[in-house]
Amino acid sequence: MKILGNYLLIVGMLLLMFSCKQQSDVKLGFLIPATEGSRWIIDKGFVEKVAAERGIEVLIRSAENDENLQIKQGIELLKEGVDVLIVVPSNANTAAALVRDAHERNVPVVAYDRLIKNCDLDYLVTFDGAIIGELMVEHAVQKVPKGNYVLLFGDAGDVNALWMKTAQEAYLQPYIDRGDINVVYRTFVENWDVNNAYHIMQQVLDFTDQPIDAIVTGYDGLAMGALKAVEEQGKTVKVLTGQDSELNAIHAVVDGRMSLTVYKSIRETAEAAIDLATKLARGEKIEKAKQTMFNGRKEVPMLLLKPVPVTESTIRSTVIADEFFTEEQVYGKR
Repeated sequence: MKILGNYLLIVGMLLLMFSCKQQSDVKLGFLIPATEGSRWIIDKGFVEKVAAERGIEVLIRSAENDENLQIKQGIELLKEGVDVLIVVPSNANTAAALVRDAHERNVPVVAYDRLIKNCDLDYLVTFDGAIIGELMVEHAVQKVPKGNYVLLFGDAGDVNALWMKTAQEAYLQPYIDRGDINVVYRTFVENWDVNNAYHIMQQVLDFTDQPIDAIVTGYDGLAMGALKAVEEQGKTVKVLTGQDSELNAIHAVVDGRMSLTVYKSIRETAEAAIDLATKLARGEKIEKAKQTMFNGRKEVPMLLLKPVPVTESTIRSTVIADEFFTEEQVYGKR
């Protein structure tokens, strides 16, 4: 009886060994919407670095802002045998087809920074959009408690833009009700596009003779577009905010042309996404998510990360300390 018990124990251990994928055998796919002119090239580098540190193979594809190409690339990665897909969707709606294709092959999908809508998405790794929005308007109100504001929220199809908009408007409403803050103009900016923000700000400056004291934008690219329109008219703003801590925005903060950008540690995002995907690939137990987000079909479990405000006085303790940029990149010759 003892021999039989030992035999069954050994068999069980062998089955467990063969049923659990070793970390070195894990193959992940990472889909990004673009490289040129966007922050995603930085994410690509950090994901590659983290995967190498973990001994994990990761296959990366960029759709260059073509949503149909991204779906094609995702299917190609599925055919190459990836265990999990990590996706920054080019289009939050059409990427649902990719989730369905992945699930037909029993491959989980982790959305990275952007929610994928109307599908059985497995997980979302992102930063708390409400906190991001609040950091921006809190800073603006501290600098300009009374004045004229312009709010540029980002793309209406991206849940992150909606998340920030809700938080910003709720924070500002008491100031608006008291008559301290006048929102001259508020709008979404299609595709988070710098040129769209530029043209919108041109129009705002053309139709109003009121001085603009603060421009709160949801992304550094929008901030740079708005700033270009302002400076072309020989004007300045007391407060200009953005998000992502892109290098041109950091330079603008150093120069005093921009007052705040919100930093989302890309290394932290990469580590969280890689580690979560690896657990999914190996069939390991994952701690129940404390928060979820409804994507039109289900409550998607979220892994929420904490954003950090960056001003001129905190650049070294944030983006430089995190090796996001070097001292030379920030303060060296341009």
